[in-house]
Amino acid sequence: MAASTLKGVIRGDVPLARAIFNDPRKRRLIPQLQRDGWPIFDLAGKRCAFPGELRKAARKATRKAQRRWQRRSRTAEEAAAEARA
Repeated sequence: MAASTLKGVIRGDVPLARAIFNDPRKRRLIPQLQRDGWPIFDLAGKRCAFPGELRKAARKATRKAQRRWQRRSRTAEEAAAEARA
C-alpha cells in the first residue's frame, strides 16, 4: 500500500536537476532550492520530489520573477521619464 503513494517520485539530485532545469549539470543547486522552501524532501538518504509539486513551485517562482522584472522595468521607465523632464 505504501509503495503506491510514492509512485512517480523523482529521486536524486541529477534527476531533480533534469526535471527542474532541463540540465543535469545544475545538480548543485538542488540543496539551495530545498533550503529555499521548494517541495523537495529527503527519503532514504536522497533528495526526492513529486513531479506535480515541482511544476507548481516552478510556476510560482516564474510568476514571482516576472512580477519583479515588470516592477523594475516600470521603475526604470519612470526614472528615465523624470530625467527627461
